[in-house]
Amino acid sequence: MMEGEDPKEVKKSVQKDSFGEEGNNSDPNNYPDDIPLSEIKTPPTANSKLPTETMEVHHHPEVEKKGFKEYILEGLMIFIAVMLGFFAESLREHIADNAKETEYMRTMIQDLRADTVELSASTMAFNRICRVTDTILTCLKSDKPDPLIINRLISSHFWTYAEYSYNNRTVQQLKNSGNFLLIRNNLVSGSILKYDNLQTAIMLTQYTDLKNTMYTYKDAGARVIHYKEFRPTKATSRVLKNFSTADFTNADKQPFLTTDKDLLNFYYNRLFIHEALNHTFLLNIHATKNEATKLIAIIKKEYHLEDE
Repeated sequence: MMEGEDPKEVKKSVQKDSFGEEGNNSDPNNYPDDIPLSEIKTPPTANSKLPTETMEVHHHPEVEKKGFKEYILEGLMIFIAVMLGFFAESLREHIADNAKETEYMRTMIQDLRADTVELSASTMAFNRICRVTDTILTCLKSDKPDPLIINRLISSHFWTYAEYSYNNRTVQQLKNSGNFLLIRNNLVSGSILKYDNLQTAIMLTQYTDLKNTMYTYKDAGARVIHYKEFRPTKATSRVLKNFSTADFTNADKQPFLTTDKDLLNFYYNRLFIHEALNHTFLLNIHATKNEATKLIAIIKKEYHLEDE
């Protein structure tokens, strides 16, 4: 300090050299002793952290928490939607099944009506067969059968034969397609099965037996009947159209080839079996026709079907 200088000014000058613009003393040891530590500022260094800039933070949207009642309500709504879809599909199938069922009943009535026509025709045919066989059997019981009667009956009804058929179109469709379950009316389904069993187990079986007994008695008749002695008739000409009338003698001769009682009795027995089965079959034809008529009435009543 020079003479005449103020000590305070000298102190300020020292401070300026240490901290002012002219000085750049960063050594903390050079700080004056009388400066408080709290006023000493440490200059930034390479390792000092830069000021942190404010960064924008993206928050996830808050998920609304549902209560237990809301979960129950949503589950109930899903259940109701599924059930409504199920009921709608069931209703659609129910309507379609009802339409199929009604259509099956219409065709069933058609089949039954065709059966009644067939049964009426069969009644007439088998009645005629029964009358002929009954008359021949009556003649054969006599010790001296009338050759006129034998010749006339056998030549006129040599191949007396009647067809029989069962119109089972609808029943077969129901069975083969598995649609018999569509008939939910127990009365109708039971009546159809009963009628089908009557036709298949009884009528068609008996008709097969009837044809077999016809062939059997024809074979027995070939052993005892003198066919060339028959008087030709229009019926004979139609059946045996490949034969000329010269093959038949226009004479009232004995129609039998033999007088052997055993052979004649054998022929009688074969014809008797055929005639007895004819009568039984004729009775069953009447019963089957009644069943068909009743079944038509049941179906029309239960399904409210009018005559078409």
